[in-house]
Amino acid sequence: MLSIGFIGSGNIAQAIIKGWRGNDEINQLVYSKNNGAKVAEELGIASRISILELWQDSDIVLLAVPKSALSEIQAQLNMAAMVKPSVIVTSLIDGVSLAELQDIFGDQTIISRAVPNINVSTRSGYTGLSFPEGIDEEIRGAIAMLFLELGRVDEFTEEQLPAVSAIASAGPAYVAALADILANTALENGIDVQRAVSMAEQTLYGTATTMRQLQQSPNSIEVAASPADGGTEAALEHLAEGGFVELLKDAIAVAQDKSTPEK
Repeated sequence: MLSIGFIGSGNIAQAIIKGWRGNDEINQLVYSKNNGAKVAEELGIASRISILELWQDSDIVLLAVPKSALSEIQAQLNMAAMVKPSVIVTSLIDGVSLAELQDIFGDQTIISRAVPNINVSTRSGYTGLSFPEGIDEEIRGAIAMLFLELGRVDEFTEEQLPAVSAIASAGPAYVAALADILANTALENGIDVQRAVSMAEQTLYGTATTMRQLQQSPNSIEVAASPADGGTEAALEHLAEGGFVELLKDAIAVAQDKSTPEK
């Protein structure tokens, strides 16, 4: 059985834990300074009282703390890596490079980076992976297979990860915002809550399903547009005139900048 330890218990860590639940080949552990025991109880996994204890009981450690908290636990991570250098580390931290992580853990520790989105909780997520040069192909494949269980997985250069974070990781928030707008507009027009929500959800789900089945981009799906001079065409023209595309691109650029490691 493979033991995977989580240092940190935020939303993404919990989403991954939920996605791997039910796999009898994976034993999940968590350490979190503030609420590790509570999260462990809620999710039905084991907790550990320290980083060192979690490290000693793990084969793979997923580093899931905020970037701002990394300096607080750096010494503990370094000590744990010296005690058991065979542990493989996959970092979920935005904006911290492989080189920075290697400085913390030392040259003996194998390190990779992963950028998953929240949909991994339902095994319908997207994860971008990045590996250092020279990593063993068997280890590379094993990490990819773990995340493949949670949805789609693609490998990227580290320089591409900020874009992956801004598009795929933050993407569910953009889509959820759109769903909220659609549902609230339905409510404002006298449609009850249940049908308003189901209309928005099914519209987004159906569009994504059609895109996948037809293997086409959104702009080329003929069924997504009404006939010429129809409401859909008029709405799209209004969005373009209002700068919707530029605004969304600007939002993605802001997220990408926040995910880029400092030079």
